[in-house]
Amino acid sequence: MTQNQGLPQLTGPRLVLFGAGASRGGLATGVMPPPVDGEFFAVANQLAGHGTPALAKRVLRTVWDLYGRVEGVGLEEYYRDVETRAAIGRIAKSVGKPKEWSRRKKDLEELIRRVYVQTTTKETAAGREALGSPAHRNILDSLRPGDTILTFNYDLVIEESFSSASLWNPRDGYGTHLPGITKGWSRKWLQQRKDTKPPKSTLLLLKLHGSLGWAPYQNGAIKLKPRPYYVRKGRPESVSVLPPGWNKRIDLNPYKVFWRQARLRLQKCKALLIVGYSLPDTDLLAKALFAEVVRLRAGAKDYLADLVVVDPARSVRERLLKLFTPALGPFCKIRQYETIQDFSLDGALPPSPLWHTEPPRKRPIKIEGRSRRRPRRQTAGH
Repeated sequence: MTQNQGLPQLTGPRLVLFGAGASRGGLATGVMPPPVDGEFFAVANQLAGHGTPALAKRVLRTVWDLYGRVEGVGLEEYYRDVETRAAIGRIAKSVGKPKEWSRRKKDLEELIRRVYVQTTTKETAAGREALGSPAHRNILDSLRPGDTILTFNYDLVIEESFSSASLWNPRDGYGTHLPGITKGWSRKWLQQRKDTKPPKSTLLLLKLHGSLGWAPYQNGAIKLKPRPYYVRKGRPESVSVLPPGWNKRIDLNPYKVFWRQARLRLQKCKALLIVGYSLPDTDLLAKALFAEVVRLRAGAKDYLADLVVVDPARSVRERLLKLFTPALGPFCKIRQYETIQDFSLDGALPPSPLWHTEPPRKRPIKIEGRSRRRPRRQTAGH
């Protein structure tokens, strides 16, 4: 794959937001790519080995009990229902046919971990090995010191796609110093990149919902997990993630630090690239984060110089463009792509006529070196 020619031309500092669709698209050629929200239970039902099928059946049975169906039920929808019912159960014990919502919640959390481990790795004689994404690698190789990577994904596709440790490493690249750099996964990560003593990270990777590669201490602090891909029958693993429910504690460290850094980086970047992120209605905290950044940038007239949106769904691209319109100003260069592969090879789609429909602008918007102006009003006889 040739190096991305579009990314270095974008005004710095750049911020790249990778959503679940980026991981799915980057590993689309795999046997079972990591699912987005609506595909989660269908993918979980097809995984094999290490007790995962039995766990998936327990979870799918509870989905069926609750909704009378599995098809069309999203992961976030079901998790929120289980989480809220578990909370009610703790304060008002059920007397008739208790559903053990807390146990169901724990089963679902372990299934989430297994699904994203088993769909982003392959099993070998030496253990599970990560599946790299050439499209991710192409984008990451084009980044520069001072740029930022933002993600809500739990998986390690981004980390595994760095080709070197020259700009980023797990020791200090997450926005906080994490112990465990000399053990297991992180040691192997450095050895594979032939750099056991890497320089200080000049890129920042902010994982706002946590990571399968982090293990929690009892006080809430985190460390690098030596075996993030460990999957064994009857052996659930503890990871530091914010599950897809309504009660995400971003007010507690280290997530408080990550979210603060994310807001500051979003406010200061000159180019914003959104890859495979659909802005789900259920993620109210993320929507509030983006809305506040847009408000602050529009108020200060600190407009973006470049906006790139990558998603196969035109409706998603238009939703994101509408959200960020007040922060674009009159001269922002806008590009949209259908897939992460298209973007990594700079395969831009034609400009969409629906980008700026409300409100209409009197000044032209420059797109790819061209200006789009309103057509002249026709008069009688013409």
